[in-house]
Amino acid sequence: MERVKIYDVAAIELAKDLIEKDPAGHLKIPVLAHKAGINEFKLKVGFKELFQTSPYQYRLHLCMEKAKELLELTDDTIEEIATKVGFDTYNGFSTAFKKLYHIAPSKYREV
Repeated sequence: MERVKIYDVAAIELAKDLIEKDPAGHLKIPVLAHKAGINEFKLKVGFKELFQTSPYQYRLHLCMEKAKELLELTDDTIEEIATKVGFDTYNGFSTAFKKLYHIAPSKYREV
């Protein structure tokens, strides 16, 4: 794999910051790259090299961590939590949650 150029690191870190500010916002890669001032290829390759994950997977992980927190600390419905963390449907959220944590959100709340 090609090493990230030192002058691209700041842009890649900016992209990470943008994701962290609003993980539920679903910034698409072209928009994220534009806002960070780097091309899409360099963003994807550099992000993976610097953070060992893709921008999408990083965003998804942040959303799922927030979902776990909301399941533990609130009485919000799972549908409300799904919306708060950026999912359009309960099914999409539940599938992503189960894939990552190997447990349904409803069962996680009961534990």
